[in-house]
Amino acid sequence: MKQFFTCLMLIVFACSCSGCYMSAQKAAAWEEQTRYCELLHVPSKPGGPLQPRPYLGVYLASKTIEQTVPGCKENGFIQIAGVISGTPAEEAGLRENDMIISFNEDLTCTNDKNSVKNTAESFRKLIEKQAIGSTVKMDILRGTDKLSLTAKLREMPVRFRPEAEHETIGACHGNPSAMENALRSRNALQAFEEIIKGLDLRSNASHDPGVSSERKSDALQLSEVTYLMRHPLAAGAVANELSRRLAASIDNKDWRIGDLIRSSAHLLDIDLPPSDSHVDATFPELLRILELTKERTEKVLSALTKEERDLLLGKAINPWDDDQWNRIVAISLKTDRRELLLAVAPLLSFLSRENLSALKEDLVRRFGHIKKPILYEAVTPIGKVIVGDAGPNTYREDAALILDLGGDDLYLNNAGGTRPGVPVALVIDWGGNDRYISAENFSQGAGVLGAGILIDLGGDDTFVSLDGSQGTGLWGLGLLYHGDGNGIYKARTLSQGVGQMGLGIILNRAGDDIYLCSDQGQALGLFGGAGVLIDGGGRDFYQLGGVRPDFRDPAKATVSMGQGFGLGVRPKEGIRGVPGGLGILIDANGDDTYIADYFAQGAAYYYGLGILNDMSGDDRYMAGRYAQGAGIHSAVGVLVDHKGNDSYHASIGVAQALGHDYGVGFLEDDQGDDVYWGGSLVQGAATNGSLGIFMDLQGHDRLEFVAEGQAFAVEADSMGIMIKRGAADDSMGSDKDGTSIKLDRNERGKR
Repeated sequence: MKQFFTCLMLIVFACSCSGCYMSAQKAAAWEEQTRYCELLHVPSKPGGPLQPRPYLGVYLASKTIEQTVPGCKENGFIQIAGVISGTPAEEAGLRENDMIISFNEDLTCTNDKNSVKNTAESFRKLIEKQAIGSTVKMDILRGTDKLSLTAKLREMPVRFRPEAEHETIGACHGNPSAMENALRSRNALQAFEEIIKGLDLRSNASHDPGVSSERKSDALQLSEVTYLMRHPLAAGAVANELSRRLAASIDNKDWRIGDLIRSSAHLLDIDLPPSDSHVDATFPELLRILELTKERTEKVLSALTKEERDLLLGKAINPWDDDQWNRIVAISLKTDRRELLLAVAPLLSFLSRENLSALKEDLVRRFGHIKKPILYEAVTPIGKVIVGDAGPNTYREDAALILDLGGDDLYLNNAGGTRPGVPVALVIDWGGNDRYISAENFSQGAGVLGAGILIDLGGDDTFVSLDGSQGTGLWGLGLLYHGDGNGIYKARTLSQGVGQMGLGIILNRAGDDIYLCSDQGQALGLFGGAGVLIDGGGRDFYQLGGVRPDFRDPAKATVSMGQGFGLGVRPKEGIRGVPGGLGILIDANGDDTYIADYFAQGAAYYYGLGILNDMSGDDRYMAGRYAQGAGIHSAVGVLVDHKGNDSYHASIGVAQALGHDYGVGFLEDDQGDDVYWGGSLVQGAATNGSLGIFMDLQGHDRLEFVAEGQAFAVEADSMGIMIKRGAADDSMGSDKDGTSIKLDRNERGKR
């Protein structure tokens, strides 16, 4: 195995602009841009027009057979994992579980024991080398029968997909970066460019090549994912830019919910007009706006039949595990996410800090003379409306609107969760140590086929619910906002910032908070959605997983899916593929603990984007596999930690800046004395056309792994990258105040 290693000294000049004033955000952006240009930027060449590619139309796996085949020492062959309808494979008569023994009279096996698992990828590349329209011959093994089949390859349907705009990030001028110099000095620049070409090709891939509509469009692949597959070295810079944009909407003294939704919608390639918070902040005006919002929401949803809406509602929890999945996707594409958010826009404009203060004053003027716990209750066109006094109240029945003036309250109802017939639900609580306890799904700021919003303006509060709750938006908008105070959040699944065909947001301004979710949550973006979790500060504890076994090690491992995770569905026989969404977890300050197992902590799967951005504090990250900056199957995972003495632990590995199967994994730690420990494939590792990029830029660090790590690549078409800048006693041995860049491109594939 040939190793690529270089050590470069970098002198970073400090620049100043006399007479200029930059805000803290602009200063941070300028510093990050300078660092990106100095360390990482490598000029990219235009991709050019898409080249037509042939395809067969099968899903592939590798399998070792018992039968002895002359010339095949290891007997590892291609297995058909599925046949896509309407493709050359189906017309040729291929079936699931067929074993392809030879292709055009050449055996498809490998005699390298270490490469048996890569046989499928080798076969895929072999197909791509054939001419469109050519006829290929395959000898197959079907059970114990040997057959010969022929197929006429056709052109793979592709579509050039637009990428997000990040003009500032790419505006690098002057001397080549340390990365470019390292690539050139190790004769690895051409190999790097080939990897970028491969990622670019997959950024335009067809998710369902047998579906006729695939040639037209795929409205679900996010432009941010496309951008980072084409510009993977910018993953950290993009994660920081998106985080600043989201945090800015609540950093202002007069925060506005509308600005937060607008910034979040941009993640879904949806542009919303600026919110106008200058409204008549009175109780009658709020009722009018809610009635208007309900009418508009129902109008948008009228594109779906009642039977279709009932199906989505009934299958909202884990719809991909159901035989109705393809129909669910087709119905989802009829839902106009932008129009749903526009329908809620008038209400969002109302929800600003200034307006809510004025609304409270209006409620006191109207109802302050009433000496009862419930100041107002009525059934209105929007549903039940309740106004509670400043003392302790208990709310048992579901309501469309609850306004509570304070006190230690108990909510045993939907608490801002949508219900059939109530597509818009809102709770505003002005303080107190409250408890929100729900025995039903879709509660506590959950919008399913509508908009559900829970705003608690402060206090030490507790939130307990089941599935699809606490800031979850499924075909709609879900928002849970908590002001200053400690919070305890506990839910079962699909909770705490989950978006699917919409937005799911949970925001906690300050306090020592505990987030507990059994499966899928804490900033999870599913197809067509964005899941956002923003915590403003405090010593926070995040725990995700522990319930659903992972098939790789069901006795010891569970699936997490969250803490900044973008999740898509890979196509297979009978299952329509959909690209993943965007999950972003932002923690501004405090010594935090993140605990998860498989698939978590700034990671993504199948055209998703996952970001975990922790801005300050001595933090602990513990996970099992596919975590801590891992991009899996054409996805991008990013973990950025800016300050603090941090520890990272990945028990199995395949983590800590791991790119797998045309994926991009990125981990950046800017400051602090850090400890990294992992199993295998960690700390800048890559497989099968991928990039793994690991950066630690300051501090006395300790890095350990069991096997295969630290700038390690499994195949020749992948690259593991490790960048260390810091003290001389680091395990990497970098020069003091300098930068060490280690590149690995495994040459075993060329032997």
